[in-house]
Amino acid sequence: MRRWTLLLAGAALWLFLAAVPALADGGPHVAANNSGTSTLTADSCAGCHRAHTAQGPMLINQPTEEALCLSCHGATGTGATTNVEDGVQYGMASSGLRDGTVVAGALRAGGFVNARIAASGPLTRVPYPRDSDRNTTGVQVVASFSEYVPVLANGQAVTSAHMHVGTSGFTAQNKAWGNGATSPTANAGPTVTLECATCHNPHGNGQYRILNTVPSPTAATGSTFSAASAAVQVPEVRTNPAGAGAAAIRNYTVKWGATLADVVASTYPNAASPDGDYWRLYQPYTGVPTWDGTSATITAATGSGDIAEFTGGANAGALVASSAWRSSISSWCATCHTRYHTAGVTGLAQTQDSGDAIFKYRHGTVNRECTQCHVSHGSNAAMTGTYSANYTYPDGTASASSRLLKVANRGTCQACHDPTGTILWNASPITH
Repeated sequence: MRRWTLLLAGAALWLFLAAVPALADGGPHVAANNSGTSTLTADSCAGCHRAHTAQGPMLINQPTEEALCLSCHGATGTGATTNVEDGVQYGMASSGLRDGTVVAGALRAGGFVNARIAASGPLTRVPYPRDSDRNTTGVQVVASFSEYVPVLANGQAVTSAHMHVGTSGFTAQNKAWGNGATSPTANAGPTVTLECATCHNPHGNGQYRILNTVPSPTAATGSTFSAASAAVQVPEVRTNPAGAGAAAIRNYTVKWGATLADVVASTYPNAASPDGDYWRLYQPYTGVPTWDGTSATITAATGSGDIAEFTGGANAGALVASSAWRSSISSWCATCHTRYHTAGVTGLAQTQDSGDAIFKYRHGTVNRECTQCHVSHGSNAAMTGTYSANYTYPDGTASASSRLLKVANRGTCQACHDPTGTILWNASPITH
């Protein structure tokens, strides 16, 4: 199996390396440091590797790659503020290490063991106007969604996860759904093996969330995985926060704040949605209709989608970068899930028959990136409804999980669509 050598340095390095200038790189995951181009100090290497006393492959000092990652990022980790098992980010102690008691918020990616997505609602917490039939305001099309997916106070066991991690009670299916060329023989996708470094470059690479430009899952015996033919760059929307220590620790939660210090101190640029929204924040996300919770009108926008990072205030000019991120993240997901993506197909053509025996008609990904509807680590959404629970593909492959969706019973559809055509936009009558 092809593996990236995992580099998770000692916990104290989180304090000293937090203010590095690289984009998505941070903590010990800094390409310039680990490649030797800026320094030849071996301390960061020694945080994870031992030349003669290593306990795992690639000379890592834990028995497995997962154990090494979780030693910092797990529920009992002592280094990183992010806990990927429970789907939360902690505050930071004065020592620069994780404060395991102050929960800053829920991770945008969910969690591998528990997640805090209020997937069962109530999704609409205030009377958000929305457009039911995509009316136009002047020459501007008004986007159609306005729902709200809050954050739970406590985690719930995941019902779907990209892979099995730690003590997770959910066993991932390990199927690369839709991987490979158009399949007239009805093949849902190969079975693969995933590890943390399948998707992330632990040494740093300047990409959003240190994502590998070409993910590297390993196909199981008797299964063939079609590797991506080209690398996909996923740009970061903004630079790392300035400063040092807690002031420069990036906020990875759905709560609105540029830094972890913002969230821990409940210091928000606008307090309209301080408890977070998994669907997308009203502000400062751009490219979507926004409502600050009090104004009589809604600010419409020409685009739509879940923008990855804070882009308001001094960073308002990052809209172009955000649009690039929306396009690139779907392209990145499609390096594995190749038959889901509809890049380059616009308008009504998105609903054309693709010729694929399973994925014949696919939801468009041109103006709705994959992460608008799905989290990337794990979701606690429940699919218990008569029509939502179990589904069998034409090849007999069963799909019964929540598929990393943010809304229960596949109510994701309702977060964007009102097929009844009865919900008003800004209290204006709908005409047909």
